[in-house]
Amino acid sequence: MNQDRSSLRRLLNLFTALYHYLKWSWRFYRFGFRSRLVRPDMLTNSKAICVGKKVHIRKGARLETVGAWDGRTPKIKIGDHTSIHLYFHCGAAESVTIGKNVLIAGRVYITDHDHVFDNPGLPPSRAGLKSSPVVIEDEVWIGEGAVVLKGVTVGKRAVIGANAVVTKDVPPYSVVGGIPARVIKTIDINSRL
Repeated sequence: MNQDRSSLRRLLNLFTALYHYLKWSWRFYRFGFRSRLVRPDMLTNSKAICVGKKVHIRKGARLETVGAWDGRTPKIKIGDHTSIHLYFHCGAAESVTIGKNVLIAGRVYITDHDHVFDNPGLPPSRAGLKSSPVVIEDEVWIGEGAVVLKGVTVGKRAVIGANAVVTKDVPPYSVVGGIPARVIKTIDINSRL
């Protein structure tokens, strides 16, 4: 009986993976097999977005690429086995790279750009953008409501605390929190928790 349920569950999972692949692969630069994208709120220029294998993006995501695109290099890259929770927002004018096995909690915002506001003769919507690439390395954990701003690299296995605003690079194996985020702990990779 348990073996029948297990076989049925595997078949259902395979069918669901195939459904998501067929539904989304034609809209993206690449959409990895066994990845899932559930009811996104907004997809802008999704042909400039690359999603790895076995990536789960929960309901309400906003994935936006803006500006000119060369057609060859994706502006947003999400690595294999990454899990992204509710209402994630990612904007890329140049490049946002999210590594493999990354865990992103709900309501997280990652952007590689902001508006230029130094010309008093132009409204912000027409003043242009400043951009600088963002890199989230492998196995990072980003807490609920965190914000990662342009030009930031988050090192491998770093932890970003809930509601932190990250304005500068985060070293690997460190925990950051606050506004602006600062290192509050270094993770000892040799000790067992």
